[in-house]
Amino acid sequence: MNRLFDLTGTLVGVTGIVLCLVAVLARIGGQHYLLGTEARMWLLGGIALVAIGSFAKLHALSKPR
Repeated sequence: MNRLFDLTGTLVGVTGIVLCLVAVLARIGGQHYLLGTEARMWLLGGIALVAIGSFAKLHALSKPR
């Protein structure tokens, strides 16, 4: 189960980082909207995914092996 939380945390965290990068690059490029939604909502979603991934990794690290 720890391995599942570890892998899930990694995948969710990487997805969040990619989402943040997409949002930031869009804003730097002058676009306010991505696929009909504001770029800052994409950034907020990416931040949330990074936080969830961090909690999953923390849970995996806090359990004894």
